[in-house]
Amino acid sequence: MVQIVCSNVEKHSVKMMAELNRMKQEKDHCDFIIQVRNDVYYTHKNVLSAGSDYFRAMLKHDTKESREGKVIFEDVDFECVKNCVDFIYSGKFKIMDEKMNDLLHVAIMLQLEDLKHTISDILEESITVENYFSIRNVSDMYGLDAVLSRCRVFFHDNIMEISNQPEFGNIAKIDILNFVKSESSELSEEETMTILLKWVGKNQNNEQHLQESFEAIKFEKISPAFLEHILESNLIISNDFGLYKLLTGHLVKALKRPDKTKEEIGNDELIILFDDNTDCMRSLNPITEKVGNFHDEKFKHLKPFGTISLDSYIYVLCQNKSVYRLNFHIKNSKWEKLKDMIYDHGQYPRSVSLSGSIFVIGGSDPKSTSDVETFSSYANQWLQLKNKPTAIRYASLVALNDSIYCIGGLQDGVQVSSFSRFTPSSSEWVELEPMRYSVSGSGAVAFDQKILMIGGWRGFYKRDKVECYDVTSAQWTSLSSMHACHQYVSAHYIDDWIFVVTNVEASNVIEKYDISSDKWTVVKPEVDQHFIIYGSTCVKM
Repeated sequence: MVQIVCSNVEKHSVKMMAELNRMKQEKDHCDFIIQVRNDVYYTHKNVLSAGSDYFRAMLKHDTKESREGKVIFEDVDFECVKNCVDFIYSGKFKIMDEKMNDLLHVAIMLQLEDLKHTISDILEESITVENYFSIRNVSDMYGLDAVLSRCRVFFHDNIMEISNQPEFGNIAKIDILNFVKSESSELSEEETMTILLKWVGKNQNNEQHLQESFEAIKFEKISPAFLEHILESNLIISNDFGLYKLLTGHLVKALKRPDKTKEEIGNDELIILFDDNTDCMRSLNPITEKVGNFHDEKFKHLKPFGTISLDSYIYVLCQNKSVYRLNFHIKNSKWEKLKDMIYDHGQYPRSVSLSGSIFVIGGSDPKSTSDVETFSSYANQWLQLKNKPTAIRYASLVALNDSIYCIGGLQDGVQVSSFSRFTPSSSEWVELEPMRYSVSGSGAVAFDQKILMIGGWRGFYKRDKVECYDVTSAQWTSLSSMHACHQYVSAHYIDDWIFVVTNVEASNVIEKYDISSDKWTVVKPEVDQHFIIYGSTCVKM
C-alpha cells in the first residue's frame, strides 16, 4: 500500500511560487517573452498558462506566439502588463492610482478574474467627487456591476458636489429624473432646481428635458425670493418663454400663500449660535426663546471667522481666505470646503447676502482693505468687484433693495461716520449723508426701507445706542437705547422683532427689540456656564 505523506502544502506552494518569481526576475530558464513596443519582459510558458486562460489558449496550440516564444502587445501600458504578470507569479500587484483603468483593461484582456474582482473592490471603495465620472465610465465599459451600484448610491448622496464637475452635463436624463423624483433625497426643492439648471448649463442639449424635470419639483416648498432670483438672473429660463411662463405662474401662487402665524415663524426661522468652547452650533427659537442643539457637525476649522447663511447653507469665512459651508437641512451633512476668497479680509470677514450671492467688503483686524468680492453659490466661484473708494475695517454691512450699504468703521485707525451705498449691478459707489456719530463694530439690520445701526464702539467705549436711517427721507434718527452696551454685534430681523447678539463675549446676553413699541427686552438663553457665543446667523428651516 502506497501512503502519501503531506508536508505543509501551503508553505510549499508559497515557496515554489517565490522560487518561480525569482527565476523570472533573474531570467532563469525563461522561455517566453512579452513585448510592449520597445519594452520586453521574460517569463515562463507553464506559469503563464497556469495563471491565465488567455495565455493557456495561446500556448496550448501551435500558434505563432507558441512557436516563436514571444507575444507582442501594441495598445496597452507596459507597466500594467508587467503588473499583471507579477500577479500571476506572486498573487500580488502594485496599486497604480493613475493607471487603475489601464490595469483593469489588461487584467480583463488576460482573463485574470481574481485580479479583476480585486480592482473592482478597490474602485468601489475609492469613489470621490473628483474621480466619480472616470470610475463610473470604466465600470460601465467593463460591466462592473458592483461598482456601478455603488456609483448610483454615491451620486444620490453627493449630487450637489458632483454637479460642480465639468462632466455633470453628460449625466443621462433618466438618472436626473430618478434623482428629482426620489422620495429619499434630503435636498431642498431649491437645491434640486439649482442642480437641474447646472445640468442644462453644462450641456445645452439637456434643455429639451428641463420642463419635464420641473414637473417633478414641489414648487409649493420653494420661496418666492428664490423664484424671483431665478427669473431675474438665469439666462436659460429667461430665454425660454415656456419655462419663464411656468416659473412666473408658480411665483404668483407663492406670493398668494397665507402669512405664517407667529408659532410657525418660531419653528421656521432660527438664530444659530456658535459655541466658542465646544465648536457646536445651538439654535435659539425667537418665539419661545429656548436654546437647543442644532446640528451634530462641529466646526473645527480656523478661528476667528465670520458667518452668514444663504438658502440651505451656513457659510463660514475664515481669516486665511478659506471658506466652508454646511447644508443644515441634511442631518448628516459635513462641512464642505469651497474655493478660497480672492483677498485676505483679516479676522471676522464682513459679509452680506444679496440676490443669491454673498458679498465681502473691506476687512477687520488686522487687515484694512478696500477690496470687494462676491461669491456665487450656484457656480462656487469668487469674483472681483469694483473696490471701495477708501480702505476700511470693521464697517457694518447691510443689504436693502438692490444695494449694499457700508456704514462706519475704521479708516487709518480712526473711527468714521461715513455712509456709502454700493450697487452691484452697476458697480457704482455713492456717498450718502453720514451718521451723526463715528462708530465701528456695530450691528446693522434692514427692514421696511429702514436701516438700524446697533451698538458698537465709539472711541474706547462700548455703546448701547441705536440709530435709524430712513431710506425714503434720507434722515437719521435715534431710537430707544438697549439695556446693555454691545460691540461686535450681529443683528437679525425676524417678523416684527430684531435680535441683537454680541459675539466673542462670555456674557451670552441677547437683546430683543419690538419694532412696533420701540422697546428692548433682555433674552437670557438657558445654556451651561461654559457656553460662549462666538458668532451667529439666522436660518430659515
